[in-house]
Amino acid sequence: MSSLREQRGAAAVEFAIIASLLFILIFGIIEFGVAFMQLQTVRGAVREGARASAVGATVSQTQQKVADASTGIISAEQVVVLPCPGRDTSADTTVTLDTDQLHGGNGIVVSIPLIPDIRMSPEVSARFRCEL
Repeated sequence: MSSLREQRGAAAVEFAIIASLLFILIFGIIEFGVAFMQLQTVRGAVREGARASAVGATVSQTQQKVADASTGIISAEQVVVLPCPGRDTSADTTVTLDTDQLHGGNGIVVSIPLIPDIRMSPEVSARFRCEL
């Protein structure tokens, strides 16, 4: 009978250790999913801006197109546009965004409990052939 009393609570302690690791893993998966969703949104918005620039949109129109397509993540001032040079259809237009500028200069942050924050800050750009 005394050996049973010594084992009481062992399962609860083991569960507490395993549960904390499981919760860190689950929150990590969720946070990385959100971060990659934001990155894909930015990539799509930059592509939309490059398409608009390739068919003749001005720099300010292209910047606004990127901001509109980003669902509020990007402001128009953060977008760098290299427009089509004149009527040259053999040239390319490039739209670039440094994601380091997002979220008040923090980039895209993955925040997992008990682990230091992870910053993702790639430069996203899209290039299209001019179709003027």
